[in-house]
Amino acid sequence: MRQYSLKERKIEIATFRNYNNGYYTFFLDTEEAIIFEQIDKSILETYNLRDATSKGAKFEISYTEMIDDDDDDDFVVYRLDQLKPI
Repeated sequence: MRQYSLKERKIEIATFRNYNNGYYTFFLDTEEAIIFEQIDKSILETYNLRDATSKGAKFEISYTEMIDDDDDDDFVVYRLDQLKPI
């Protein structure tokens, strides 16, 4: 039983889709959805992502993909670190 932990920082262009029950959904330019469970508090202070005003807005997003291997299952969490409007 091998366990590991990996963190990788990424930058992408994405469109904000919605906020639902603590999760923030963005669509990458590749049309792949990415759902953030964690978000930097400074982003929430700057952008109101919990209402419909930001829906459809395009951003350069900087995020961390955290992968933990526990009992042969990979557990992935995405943390949104920075937003820059485009």
